[in-house]
Amino acid sequence: MTAQPSMAPAVPMPPRPQSVRWGWVWPTWSDPRIPFAAILTLYGVLGFSFFGFNRSPAQMAAIVVSGSALDAGLTWLLYRRKVVPLSGYISCCSLALLLNYSHSSWMLLLPVWLTIGSKYVLTFQGRHVFNPSMFGVATSLLFTRELITAAPAYQWANGEVALSAFIIMAALVLFFFRVGRGWLVVSFLFFYALQTALRAYILRHHLPPEVLFLGTLGAPPFFIFTFYMITDPGTSPKRPRDQIILAFALTFVDLLLHLKESVFTFFYAALTCATARFLFLHGRELWRQGPRAYASGLFSREPLQRFGAVGGLGLALAAGYFLVIAPSASVRPLPFHMERLEAAHTGLGSTMGDVLTHADPRVLHVSKWVLSVGDAVATGDFDGDGRLDVFLSNALKSDGDRAALFRNVGDLRFERVKVPALERIAANYTTDGAAAGGTFVDYDGDGDQDLAIAVAFGPSRLLRNLLRETGSATFEDVTTHAGVGDHSVSLAVTMLDFDRDGHLDFFVANALTTHLPDYATPTPFNFFHLPAPEYPGDRRMLRFMHNGWHDADNGGLNALYRGRGDGTFEKVDSAAIGFKETRWSLAVSTVDLNQDGWTDLYIANDFGPDEIYLNEQGKHFRRIRGSLFGDIGKDTYKGMNASVADFDRNGWLDVYVSNVHHSLQAEGSLLWMVSPGQEPFVPTFKDEATFRGALNERRFGWGAAAGDLDNDGWPDIVQANGHIDDRLDHLIDSGRKDYWYINHKLMQSGPEVHTYADKWGDIRGRTVYPNEARRAYLNLGDDKPGHFVDVAKELGLEDPDNSRGVLLADLDNDGDLDALITNQHGPVSAYRNTLREGEGRDKAHFVGLSLVGEGRHTSRSAVGTRVVVSYDEGGRHVEQVQEVGLMGGLGASADPRLHFGVGSHTGPVTATLHWYGGQTQSVQLDVDRYHVIHQPAVTADARDSH
Repeated sequence: MTAQPSMAPAVPMPPRPQSVRWGWVWPTWSDPRIPFAAILTLYGVLGFSFFGFNRSPAQMAAIVVSGSALDAGLTWLLYRRKVVPLSGYISCCSLALLLNYSHSSWMLLLPVWLTIGSKYVLTFQGRHVFNPSMFGVATSLLFTRELITAAPAYQWANGEVALSAFIIMAALVLFFFRVGRGWLVVSFLFFYALQTALRAYILRHHLPPEVLFLGTLGAPPFFIFTFYMITDPGTSPKRPRDQIILAFALTFVDLLLHLKESVFTFFYAALTCATARFLFLHGRELWRQGPRAYASGLFSREPLQRFGAVGGLGLALAAGYFLVIAPSASVRPLPFHMERLEAAHTGLGSTMGDVLTHADPRVLHVSKWVLSVGDAVATGDFDGDGRLDVFLSNALKSDGDRAALFRNVGDLRFERVKVPALERIAANYTTDGAAAGGTFVDYDGDGDQDLAIAVAFGPSRLLRNLLRETGSATFEDVTTHAGVGDHSVSLAVTMLDFDRDGHLDFFVANALTTHLPDYATPTPFNFFHLPAPEYPGDRRMLRFMHNGWHDADNGGLNALYRGRGDGTFEKVDSAAIGFKETRWSLAVSTVDLNQDGWTDLYIANDFGPDEIYLNEQGKHFRRIRGSLFGDIGKDTYKGMNASVADFDRNGWLDVYVSNVHHSLQAEGSLLWMVSPGQEPFVPTFKDEATFRGALNERRFGWGAAAGDLDNDGWPDIVQANGHIDDRLDHLIDSGRKDYWYINHKLMQSGPEVHTYADKWGDIRGRTVYPNEARRAYLNLGDDKPGHFVDVAKELGLEDPDNSRGVLLADLDNDGDLDALITNQHGPVSAYRNTLREGEGRDKAHFVGLSLVGEGRHTSRSAVGTRVVVSYDEGGRHVEQVQEVGLMGGLGASADPRLHFGVGSHTGPVTATLHWYGGQTQSVQLDVDRYHVIHQPAVTADARDSH
């Protein structure tokens, strides 16, 4: 705003002499902004090539180019001057480094408009009052509801000490002494050190003081803010006295914000102080001139031109975003509902235990974080009565509920089954490991469903079903006999036939490291019993937390066991076959991504990029990884889930990966849409979660499942959310329980600090984004193929909780998918799909398939078999594809039957079965029923021609 019509134009004026060439005003080489621009540019280049920034060069270029063009364009439009936009370039380089947004998001243009626009609108006596990049950063954080956040702390953690030294030295040599803001910097560093010491004392019971100091005063963002942002000559005071006052004000406001546990205090404090100065200047001018004269200057032609130009551009950007780029999706009236069933009806009630207090005494303060997963559900017909039964695991529950099997008795009612093998697993969790997931599978090919159990801090288990041998559906533990009893820290086990020999192979995905580092002899990692110190200061047993927030490589080595065909397995050299990574693996899906007839793997990893392994005909796995952030294998670093479906019905199976999207990391879910690639072996992967409406923004995402909820022929997604609350360890009565604030300081320290558990803050009694609403992404289908709209509230699935696994399966055999959603701190949530009971039955037909392999060249479970269902509807040919797999996502198996919704189609359908390792078979199937299809005997000629 401007107070007088005669004021100088509000065009950014370079502080040094200028030269004019080709009709443009250029800065001279003595301009102190030139080295500043060079430093930011160099840092951006290093970020893409070395530091692992979670953005691509194209995104930074889009911000810098659009901001520079806008700055130059406004200067020409308003003042008819051609000025090289060096200030705009610097401001937008800062934006590209300091802000974070979901990849492939057009939201990045909003901070550009706020930054450049503030230079022309928020002025006093012809000069802007707010540092442009500070204004753009702070207002973006305030008003975008976490769609834009500050750059995650982990991007600075790769060598942050050397990086901080580089920033300081570059500032001192190239910039600092030339702008005359020494008193501001020195006094701010002094005041802020005192303030940090005060905060360290206040937080001494929750966070080691050295972590707070290193995470605050040692972080590169702090020095960027100190040496570059607040020292802007155009918006900071010149006199030493005023500089000291500003330094104190920034520190004081920052302290107040810290007391509110804000994580963006730098920027908010600067915005608050600048706003106060802006209001003071204009208030004083109003007092001096009087209301009439002040208003005449404010609404004169020149200020109104600037308001109109900047405001009009903002309206155009908003219209383009909401009407063209991301139009709001609408959904037709829903012909079904997900009815919540209480435990009194389902029989799936449970009680929580005191497991959090049984961790090793040295790590009790982080037990809730480490044990925040493992709440899982699996389904399979273990007793052969035609109804899907349920296995539930949750390490935090009481002994009777920690690993429990339930028989389906119909009408979504279940009764607990006594299984001594499971009772032993549940009771001995502190010594033999805690059950953390399960998979029903006929691993030995005898026709009944066995149970594989993922175990954390002990050997994962294989339980053999004795139904065929004894006539009684009970289980014996054959882990040792089968040869799969290696120590694991696993949340997911699955089976696949990677070498296509007809025998299922056993895959164990390990999250944390299985053995503690630094010990001379292999030392299994057991969170409940850590090794005793062997010498004073021995902390080796505490070095198991992730060594990075975006590229952690100190997790567990995933294990693959080749099936021999006699019920036993031999361990494969993981590194030799291609699985050499030691990531924090949470979920795994087996799927033929490139359609070459060999099963591939998608592994979702926390704290690091996901892994995509393409099977090279059973001899080796090739890891696929792009070169830039946003490519496949270089993703948003918080992969929690991997669910497979052909969401756009192009014949290629896609992958949905849930993720975290909150104030420290606006990343969001991934939706890898798969299509043919230039190289036949490697398909094209393109993440389109943002534009297809499946980002899961402002949620702490966990497990998910894909399935056709409304039987319209298009797969939908159900997403579980919410991290941890304080139900099990309520200690703090105040409203400020947010551990995310403490965690932010830890994230800004280096791996030499945060890899050790004793340096973590105390999480007991605290929460991390607790009890968040779930999402149900309904596929818009024919109206907008492969695009989604969240209908969780309308469906009745929104119930907030700290949910983990999502199972979509037809538990009552009525032809639609019901849901079980596990909750980390409470009983499982059960939902009955009322699709077949309500309106719309004529448009909700289905066909179901259970496949039985011939047992020699294709496993009895037919894992890896690809099924294409085709039919004609409304004058068009429809094809849907699914593949038999065991896992449906994090903490949940899949319905062993393939379920296809076929909408209003009532005639027969053609199912083309590409038997894994065998022939292709076509059959005609009637709708609205389940079919059991046995594989024909495979002839030698057919095998040779496959």
